[in-house]
Amino acid sequence: MTETAYFLPLGDERLFAFLHRPEGPCLSGAVLCAPLAEEKLWSHRVFVSFARELAERGYAVLRFDYRGEGDSDRPFERSDCSSRIADTRAAVDELKRRVPELRRVTLAGLRFGATIAAAAAAGRDDVERLVLWDPVVDGAEYMQTVLRTNLMAQMALHHKVLESREQLIERLDRGETVNVEGYALSASLFREASGLRLGELIAASGHPCQVVSITQRAGPPRPDLAAVAMLPGVALASAVEEAFWKEIKLFYQRADDLFRVTFDWLGAPA
Repeated sequence: MTETAYFLPLGDERLFAFLHRPEGPCLSGAVLCAPLAEEKLWSHRVFVSFARELAERGYAVLRFDYRGEGDSDRPFERSDCSSRIADTRAAVDELKRRVPELRRVTLAGLRFGATIAAAAAAGRDDVERLVLWDPVVDGAEYMQTVLRTNLMAQMALHHKVLESREQLIERLDRGETVNVEGYALSASLFREASGLRLGELIAASGHPCQVVSITQRAGPPRPDLAAVAMLPGVALASAVEEAFWKEIKLFYQRADDLFRVTFDWLGAPA
């Protein structure tokens, strides 16, 4: 396996990309879509381990940073859902360019990255299937949890809430940004994300899809994911893992149960 880090030109900007390529011809590939902001930071090592295991199994794999995150160009506050969808599609094109013999590409993502992957797959005949790890089902609900992070930070710093959720939204409406764990959330990202519905995105993509519910203990999947799994072509699985996309005591280098259920569904590459 070879691993190559480089910058992918995208107009007058650049995406940071990392290609994992097995020895010999590759007919199957995967593009990995990271979650949002701090969740990307905490899940990074799991993504690296998963990419390497995919490559060991014969997949050409491309990891990348969305514009506004990691080592890619653009400030975070100038990124939104539209830019993330465009970046994902550019990553698929880049993987096909780098590995021209590819016949099929899987889009795999975690949390908000999974939802973006589903949105990016619409209208793409070169995307064969989707793997969605604990995806965001309702974008509006998710954005409310993002704002809650700001409220919690206010309580920790000032021992009271100085700006309510409604006041934060008013600030976004005025074109200002809201600080969320050091990231400047913009009105554009907030509004676009709030309009995303996973079920609609999966239906629009038309691709076979695995949705994985990640829970700390064995049990039924999340009810909202079970509802999405009623759609045609959606396979629902459960994996027992810690919430490795958050700051937890256990440092996660890999997610063995999550990898297992994913590889069981993917099967061997073509």
